[in-house]
Parts: sequence; C-alpha cells; structure tokens
Amino acid sequence: MWRSMFFGILMWSVFIYAFRRGGWEEKLAITGVTVSAYLSVLLREPSEDPFGQVEVQVLSVDIALLVILLIVAFPSRKYWPLWVVAMQGMTLLAHFLPLMPNMLPWTYYNAEALWSYPTLVVLAFGIYNHHKAKISAGLATS
Repeated sequence: MWRSMFFGILMWSVFIYAFRRGGWEEKLAITGVTVSAYLSVLLREPSEDPFGQVEVQVLSVDIALLVILLIVAFPSRKYWPLWVVAMQGMTLLAHFLPLMPNMLPWTYYNAEALWSYPTLVVLAFGIYNHHKAKISAGLATS
C-alpha cells in the first residue's frame, strides 16, 4: 500500500513539474507514464494466482508506453529519453519472468514495478535540465 502511495505522489509531482517547467518531450513522456500507470491498474485481471502468469493486458500497455517513449527519444537531442526507453525495455523483459521455471510470483511483481521509480527520477532530472537550459538561453525566468 505504501509503495503505491509513494509512486502516486512521485508520479503526480513529476507530472506537475513537467507541465510547469518541461518541454514537449517531458510532457509527452510523463503523460504516457501516467496514463499507462492507471491503465495497468484498470486492465489487470483479478486471479487466484496474481503474477503467476504473464499479464498480457499490462504487457500491451507497457509496449504502448515504449512506443510513446521511442517517439520522444528519436527526434530529441536530450540524453534522458534514451535512459527512460532502456528502463521501459527492462520492464518489458520483466513480463517474461513467469515463463521461467520455479519463478516466484513476487519476483515478477517487484521486477515489473522496479523500473518505474528510476524512470520518474530520470524524467525529473530531465525537466530540471530543460528548465536550466531555458534560463541560460534567456528564454525563462527562475
């Protein structure tokens, strides 16, 4: 429960920060992350063995988020989109953990959620650097 609350607070903090100080890359990325977080919760099927099998609906949401992040990364001249794409790729790989023999379901649960936190932190640093660059160029005030 505390992990979900912490993630929600962090996600919405970065969301607000992006829309106050970020560029189009930061805004599109955090919008994709936010929408995918809610869709993942809504599309998760209740089951007797949660995380005991590949969650196809959540996997499809994560693939869609990867596509959005690639759309951000390809034209961008910033470094952070590549880091975020790599972290999303790790999240996608985590979806295949249930296919391993003797894999514990909580391993899938933790691996699936693990990369969402550093993604938000990297995105926040990207927003900070974007705003700092705008100030240096004289396009924004602090």
